[in-house]
Amino acid sequence: MKVTIKDITPRGLELLERLEADAIGLSPDDLKCLSPLNIKAKISRIDNTVLVNIHIQGRYSFICARCLEPIESDLSQELNLDYAIEKGLEFIEITEDIRQEIILSSPAKILCSDDCKGICPRCTVNLNKEQCK
Repeated sequence: MKVTIKDITPRGLELLERLEADAIGLSPDDLKCLSPLNIKAKISRIDNTVLVNIHIQGRYSFICARCLEPIESDLSQELNLDYAIEKGLEFIEITEDIRQEIILSSPAKILCSDDCKGICPRCTVNLNKEQCK
């Protein structure tokens, strides 16, 4: 998403985008999105700084780290970014920052529930669904 600096009025600028995950550089290895991402950005300029408030919504899927079952969940994230405006700068690109913030805010280990029993190391059954054989 490019923001042209001259388009930012004294009242600010609002952008609404509906993007596929790959449009902002998210691969299925990063986050498996089940729906396009709805991105709402409120942009303002104070002196030589552009302030960007972004709200992101979507739906994604992960695999439980213990039982390997798929988990679906809603993504709702608020970001606040700021950019220094250097002389001659005509636009700012916020796509990469959005991608990084989404990835960094995703938990490293996701469980289907706090009490997930996982997979039996001997017989490989999902212990949430059946008992060890």
